Amino acid sequence: MEVIVEVSDQVVKSLGYPAEALPRRALEALLVDECACGRLSRGKVAELLGLSFHQAEQLFQSCRVPYPIKSVLDDAIQNAVLPNAG
Repeated sequence: MEVIVEVSDQVVKSLGYPAEALPRRALEALLVDECACGRLSRGKVAELLGLSFHQAEQLFQSCRVPYPIKSVLDDAIQNAVLPNAG
């Protein structure tokens, strides 16, 4: 799928990126935002962008996406034993 976004010269200049870097930057921003919203995992974002674990973590840090912190409830749900349906 191809998505075309028109960006004015003024916006390009304001962002400070070379024009040829904008498609990649837009894709990174979209995927990082989807990860922050919980729709993509950090690993999936790295895979889609062709990044190593460390490169992806640098991207998340630069975008100020905090590492998910598990709560006590998360641990309880993960460790719950389901009753035997037998």
